[in-house]
Amino acid sequence: AVVSTQSTGDSEQVKKYKCLPCNESSSTVSYVPESSLMKEMNKTTGCGLVLFYSPYCRFSVNILPSYKGLARVFPQLAVLAVKITSYSSSCIQFGAVGTPTVMLFFNSRPIQKMPVTLTNISSMAAYIVNVTDLTPSSPLELQESDYEGVELLHSFDWVLLFSVLFLSGSTCYNIFSTQAGKRLLEKFKLKRE
Repeated sequence: AVVSTQSTGDSEQVKKYKCLPCNESSSTVSYVPESSLMKEMNKTTGCGLVLFYSPYCRFSVNILPSYKGLARVFPQLAVLAVKITSYSSSCIQFGAVGTPTVMLFFNSRPIQKMPVTLTNISSMAAYIVNVTDLTPSSPLELQESDYEGVELLHSFDWVLLFSVLFLSGSTCYNIFSTQAGKRLLEKFKLKRE
């Protein structure tokens, strides 16, 4: 339930949610498969966070240490992470149009999306303090353990290669189909002989 509604002075009101401690107090991120996300969210009471990320996305990899730090700083929050490798029904259901997307949920319902400009632990923690009744339980500093397992994966982009080849081939064909292109091709042939 909403604890209070505060006015920020710009005729904007901020709802603060009363977050009950989650069932299992943990100071780590729970990595859940996309197919089990709703099941995990339904297990939790109170507030939680879900990060939709991709190991191939530089921005997702950059935000992961701060997100892992949030789990330690707010152990009363259920902190989940879902690896997205392609656009899926979970993305559609929660309105995650890109990665990384962090959603605040309350009693297994998504409440609001964390602004994408919040990329470090202090700005993310300030957001949580602003919309919930929670306070940090430890200093807002990243630890060495927050960086463990955070690695940008590289994969060859076959679609990009095909697109570049198709675009190059189409451009050459269209250029040499014109009168000017045919004259240029004739000049090139004459110079070679």
